Amino acid sequence: MRFITILLLFTQILFSQKTISGKVLSKETSTSLAGVFVRDTKTENWTISDKDGNFSITIPYFQDIELNFSILGKKDVNQILKNNQNSITVYLEDNTLFLKEVVVTAEKKRQYSELILEKNAINNVQAFSLDDVLQQLPGQTITTFDLNEFKNIVFRTAVPSSPTSTVKAFGTSFVMNDIPISNNENMQAFNPNGLTFNTFGTRDKTFTNANAGVDLREISTNNIEEIKVIQGIPSAKYGDLTSGLVLITTKVGRSPYRVSASLRDATSELNLTKGFKLNANNSMNIALNYLDNKADPRDNLLNYERVNGNMSWLYKNQSSTIKNTVNTSFRLNLDEAKTDPDDINAAVARNQKKGFSISNNFMWKPKNLWIDGININGSFSYDKQFSRRDRYINVANAAATDSYEEGIHDAIILPSQYTSINTVEGIPISTFLTLETTKVLTNESKWIHSLVLGISNRTSANKGEGRKNAVTGLLNFYALTQNNDNTLGYRDYQFTNSKTENQMSAYAEDRIFKKFQNEQILNVDLGVRFDNQLGNMSLQPRINSSFTFNKIIKVRSGFGISSKAPSLNQLYTGDRFLDKIVGSGIYTYPGIYQKAWIQTLITPGDNLNLKPSKSYRTELGFDFNLPFGILNFTGYYNKLYNGFSSEKHPEYRVIPKAEVVIVGTEIPTYQIVGTENFYYFTNTLTNNNSSEDKGIEAIINFKKIKPLNLDISLNASYVHTKDFSNVKTYVASASLLSPETYGVFDPRTSLYDNFTISSNFNYHIPSVGLLISMRTDHVLLKNTKSPTSNFPNGYLDKELVYHDIPVEDRTNVQKYGHLIQKYNESENKLPKAVHNFHLRVSKDFLNGFSVSLYATNFLNVKPYYYDDSGDKILSNVATFSFGTRLDYEF
Repeated sequence: MRFITILLLFTQILFSQKTISGKVLSKETSTSLAGVFVRDTKTENWTISDKDGNFSITIPYFQDIELNFSILGKKDVNQILKNNQNSITVYLEDNTLFLKEVVVTAEKKRQYSELILEKNAINNVQAFSLDDVLQQLPGQTITTFDLNEFKNIVFRTAVPSSPTSTVKAFGTSFVMNDIPISNNENMQAFNPNGLTFNTFGTRDKTFTNANAGVDLREISTNNIEEIKVIQGIPSAKYGDLTSGLVLITTKVGRSPYRVSASLRDATSELNLTKGFKLNANNSMNIALNYLDNKADPRDNLLNYERVNGNMSWLYKNQSSTIKNTVNTSFRLNLDEAKTDPDDINAAVARNQKKGFSISNNFMWKPKNLWIDGININGSFSYDKQFSRRDRYINVANAAATDSYEEGIHDAIILPSQYTSINTVEGIPISTFLTLETTKVLTNESKWIHSLVLGISNRTSANKGEGRKNAVTGLLNFYALTQNNDNTLGYRDYQFTNSKTENQMSAYAEDRIFKKFQNEQILNVDLGVRFDNQLGNMSLQPRINSSFTFNKIIKVRSGFGISSKAPSLNQLYTGDRFLDKIVGSGIYTYPGIYQKAWIQTLITPGDNLNLKPSKSYRTELGFDFNLPFGILNFTGYYNKLYNGFSSEKHPEYRVIPKAEVVIVGTEIPTYQIVGTENFYYFTNTLTNNNSSEDKGIEAIINFKKIKPLNLDISLNASYVHTKDFSNVKTYVASASLLSPETYGVFDPRTSLYDNFTISSNFNYHIPSVGLLISMRTDHVLLKNTKSPTSNFPNGYLDKELVYHDIPVEDRTNVQKYGHLIQKYNESENKLPKAVHNFHLRVSKDFLNGFSVSLYATNFLNVKPYYYDDSGDKILSNVATFSFGTRLDYEF
């Protein structure tokens, strides 16, 4: 019986196959286009046009077929074939402003809530990096142009910057050509046990981005053809994420030389790209990018430089059953803060990253196997990172130690003035490998099941010399003074002490398509992912679905669970060294001696119990295709749990008690006179952070006003965020004589609201290749609220032992008044709506030249308001900035 069922299934599959043939031509010249990638949008089946532009693709179903045609330099085209249509001729146009329709904003496509940014949308913002492009998305606003600190992004949250938003940014995944861009190996942080950015930066700038997501400045846009942003539920294919997913696509193929130059404020950029057709089956592309940015051209104190190079090689066999793409790239990124001659206390910093990557994408359609396709992707990435910060220190009577052993040691007496040097040297190395198979099943009921099965493995390692204190004979000290008699410090730490961490995954997905009567269409992507992340295993179901009722209404919904592994910088932090000065400080007899001793305690510091953070995401959406335009509404609820957070832990040690002996002008000595109890706090990373985001997004694309050649679109986003955690807060008692030494409080929950609206007006004249675009940003609501948390849940006694306070006693002022705090409920509201306007003018010429002018806040809006104290405050809006870009193709 089972054999008969399988036989019938195979019969239905064979019965449902259909072959589509056709030809692809250039619309401008009517010449054949070779190397066009032809893809069935329902099943992801594919083929490639031959040297004469001909193609043939097998479709395993008899329904309306939608094929996508794409090639470098041409506008992508989707063509629908009816049931009785077996051949097609397709014309592709040059992707310039001479196109009849040009899309220069984020566009919702396909059946779910993903947003697409195509080449014209990328070019429309004169992007110097990926960060500039992603600011077009709903919920984002154009910010002041600044490349002198690292950039990351968080989707669907109302928290602009906080430890929680850093955790969310760390969970935003970037994938280029099916290869993830990893930041898990980055350990460029001097204090790895904190989530705040007190690492390498200066003049209110932060250069390093360990634990904070991918630095978007490093990704130039000169070679990017398409960006797909999934703010909702990602496919089961993608892992190691808890926030959004950004899929970046570059194309390989023949293309003319393209040289471009951009200027904006004190920033200049040069690009060169070229595609070569080696023969009928081989193509190659090269791309070079150079960027130089200065915070202020008058002094050149803050400077960022970027050099990127990329070379891609595409091979396809004669029968178009194999497609293989090799990508190699090199990169150099340099942040530098130079000496300020007018500020002796100004820090000097340098943060450099240079490296290379190589990846391979292999696609095979076997003819004699049961499966339809085999995809194998692999990559190797290697970087060398160096961070250094020099600071001038001016202290009096300070001592330090660099001992790696517990006990009492002779202290190093510091000069009153010296240079403190922090350095970190890292060599992050990552690999990625995935094997995926695809199969399409259909039956006589016209249900289409596109099955995907895959396994993947990624590794993260860092082989650098690590955090080092000794540089060119100078030591970086943690100075101990009379007023600061103990300090938690970190010694040199070799990154080779960290292990290579593995993530192994398996996933399965069924992409279901069914077309009913009356043009009703059902799409369901039903998947499950299994992850083993550093020994922590999880099962992650994910589903996206949509149902089209008719040509007017579509309903979308989705649910998914995902997880993000901790970084090496969070796991491997090194031991914690607490240095305690012995006696009453530094003993000095002018002209004869200076003497001090420091007692060192060592606490194991690695956070190997840290687990992956997790999130579950839900959304519900409606699409309306109305006579005046297309409306998309999406509501969502996302929750992050097991998020990474810093937490203090009380510690208790029995240590030797030393007594200092002073005799006249003799150098003092000490003797052990017994033991004493010593109590202190250490800092660690835990999974105690949580956050909830709920909101609604709306995108409205109005039908083009043809008499005015005008396209108008709007997007709006409201989101409410609640941040909370289980991290306890310890507040010292107001009474030194009280047995209750520290009050123990729950953290204050933070509430955020954000409501923004953006609009785009695009005036386009195809006949002359002219585009005038204006974007407006409107921040209507931006509130922060933290309820009071004045009453302790418990207390620590003098031995740092926790005691719970009964609920009825927590407000007892007579008993616990020395612990009760007087926090007022803090609330920060946007005083009034903030508006901003941005303009771009672009012109393509028939001789290959194109020019564009871009201005942020071109009206130079400066909204002021008065705070509660009566002070006049300037609202935080993007400041005026002007730039231009010149391109030439030949």
